[in-house]
Amino acid sequence: MLKIICIGGIVLTASCCGIYFSAALKDRIISLKRISCMLEEIFILLKYRSATVYEILETLRRDERFAELAFLGEPKFSADNSFQQVWCEAVERNIPKGLKKSDAELLSDVGRKLGTSDLEGQLSALELRQAELNSAISAAEEEYRRKAKLYRSLGVLAGVFIAIMLV
Repeated sequence: MLKIICIGGIVLTASCCGIYFSAALKDRIISLKRISCMLEEIFILLKYRSATVYEILETLRRDERFAELAFLGEPKFSADNSFQQVWCEAVERNIPKGLKKSDAELLSDVGRKLGTSDLEGQLSALELRQAELNSAISAAEEEYRRKAKLYRSLGVLAGVFIAIMLV
């Protein structure tokens, strides 16, 4: 009886591992879409309100849609740190759930571009980052379509394989 419970536990654990890795792929898509929405909001704030970087950050902090982006709530500004430096450090410490290093670098680059040029330059930089982000979203969705089911299946099959080897 104990052997059957242990084998069931192994199958369940391996299945959960597969589900975890599949969910990580989905988390990346969700985070990228949330960041895309944030970029659209920044674009609107710049274009129609000519908001400063501090006004943009405060608006994003108050918006419920971006509550999961922890790096927005962290930046604390002082006289010795520029907005861009603080933004990049906050992104490094609080990489949104599921993002790869390249995704986080794109997000840091957004902060580096804000407030460093005239309005048209900032809008152009945001459009470029939005295009890169859309490409990353498409790639993440394709990766999810290809690998999510595979991860779940491999988890179950690995658990069953180990169970058979133990019997």
